[in-house]
Amino acid sequence: MNVRCSNCGTENAVPDKPTGLRYQCFRCGAFLPQPTPPTGETSAAVGLIGGAALGAAIAGPPGALIGAILGAIIGGQSKGVG
Repeated sequence: MNVRCSNCGTENAVPDKPTGLRYQCFRCGAFLPQPTPPTGETSAAVGLIGGAALGAAIAGPPGALIGAILGAIIGGQSKGVG
């Protein structure tokens, strides 16, 4: 997992599993924030917007409603975005 340093903005690679250790930036030495695993909340929002846009393009307003609901359900299960 990559964590961005809040001091200098450098991307630092840290292990995915939390070990309880504090990691330091390899460039400036500042302590990095604890990495948080993705929860799927943002993925649901992305799925909602994407599903609505795709549904609207294919079937108009009724398709947007159905696409938004399906996109939110599928996106909430993926846990890929934030």
